[in-house]
Amino acid sequence: MFDIPEFPERFNMACYFVDSNIEAGRGGKTAIHYEGRRITFQQAFENVNRAGNGLLALGLQPEQRVLTALHDRPEFAYFWFGAIKVGGVATQINPLLPTEDFAYYLNYTKAPIAAVDAEALEKFIPALNEARYLKHVIVVGDAAVSRLPRGITMHAWDDWLAGQSEKLTPADTSKDDPSVWLFTSGTTGHSKGAVHFHFHFPYNTEVYARRFIGMREDDITISGPRLFFGYATGTNVMFPWAVGASTVLFKEHPTPERLFELIAKHKCTVLTNVPTLINKMLAADVKPDLSSLRFMWSAGEALPADLHKRWDEAYGVPIIDGIGSAESFHIYISNRPGDVRPGSLGKLVPGYTARLTDDDGKPVAQGDVGTLWVGGDSAALYYHNAYAKSKEHLRGGWIVSGDKFRQDADGYWYYEGRGDDLIKSGGIYVSPLEVENCLMQHPAVKECCVIGKKDEAGLEKPFAIVVRARSVSERPDTPEDTLTKELIEFCKQKLVRYKAPHGVAFSNEPLPRNDRDKIDRKALRKVYAG
Repeated sequence: MFDIPEFPERFNMACYFVDSNIEAGRGGKTAIHYEGRRITFQQAFENVNRAGNGLLALGLQPEQRVLTALHDRPEFAYFWFGAIKVGGVATQINPLLPTEDFAYYLNYTKAPIAAVDAEALEKFIPALNEARYLKHVIVVGDAAVSRLPRGITMHAWDDWLAGQSEKLTPADTSKDDPSVWLFTSGTTGHSKGAVHFHFHFPYNTEVYARRFIGMREDDITISGPRLFFGYATGTNVMFPWAVGASTVLFKEHPTPERLFELIAKHKCTVLTNVPTLINKMLAADVKPDLSSLRFMWSAGEALPADLHKRWDEAYGVPIIDGIGSAESFHIYISNRPGDVRPGSLGKLVPGYTARLTDDDGKPVAQGDVGTLWVGGDSAALYYHNAYAKSKEHLRGGWIVSGDKFRQDADGYWYYEGRGDDLIKSGGIYVSPLEVENCLMQHPAVKECCVIGKKDEAGLEKPFAIVVRARSVSERPDTPEDTLTKELIEFCKQKLVRYKAPHGVAFSNEPLPRNDRDKIDRKALRKVYAG
């Protein structure tokens, strides 16, 4: 019988992830590798405490939000955990956002204090003119700002931290107090904050990272996805620190070459990745040494079966594909080391429950596609300031995102797309992911997206937007209409004929993506389907 993790009533998640390493005698062990420096758990613990004391000195009150807009650097962990340790609520956003998005998040969170990377100031500073609640900006890195709106004070990180004590008594928080907001992907408007409590992240860490995956103290982790993305906050800080393992952080853009360099240098054992970056790594003109890796996570977007196969053939490092969400904090269906079924998302993580229903809420038959309901003790209970959205997607411990899945007879789960992504052609649902996976096997296709588009009769049919591979684009004698026919026929040979695209458009530019590097289907629908 599965043993559900239990947490005491008075509980602070920062103590679970940070203080526990000091209590376990790991103070001298490396917590972070960063720019040639080795930062121990004792040093990380003390800097988290300094950051917490610094926030209290600026007047932070219990359950007030603080906003983190930092690149992947040690200060991210210090500020984020420091806020949680003193009873604040941590929120995190991409430091590369445009000004209007900074303004939105500042006012939506009502954060009185924000930590911002110096490189983000050019776009962040103009947003302060609209910030109604912000009082203090803590800047990490070199910056010189001559003028700020009245009532807002800027602090240099080193100066702010220098006078603070390395000792801190944690706030007397309940396990049911709010601790973190994770933002949704924002595919249908502005992102909303899924509100999580102090025990949510430790719960998923216990059932998924420790028990299901088997994270180890001797692991060294590294991530392509950035820390503002909850997926990476988990795999590259929380999961390793929970078991006393080390993480490698770097603030620059995650190119394949940089990842290869750092993996070889630090002998990393666990790599966090997304399919888009996996594809770039395969295309890189480098012969990397990945022999230290024992597995690689993939999440954030669907992993095409052909991409999985090419990675296996090139490197043989097991891909642990899985799916999670901001609402669940992290992954709840996953492959695992020693049990990888390419093309599937693996099995349900013990500690979570799931069911599939039809449009009327009734269970679907084994193997049929249905809407996923998933439950578990890391499920957010509401979105801040979004009552209707909370009622629709967060239903008393169940997360109902609208994602479509099927489960085979062996218990493996397969993602078929979001409900609003599915195409109903001839009365039958078509998964755009299935068609995209087929198109990606054609040598002429570099990347693609399949949407629904009405034909001359007003009937919705699959329509593909394709970026051509270099080998084909260098053949100017290949007309687009010839290649269109070739791609459609290729799909008809590999799929049921009604699933094949009825039309193809070619883009000379990379397909648009959101800040989590997922293809923006909504934007493509506006352009190609009106």
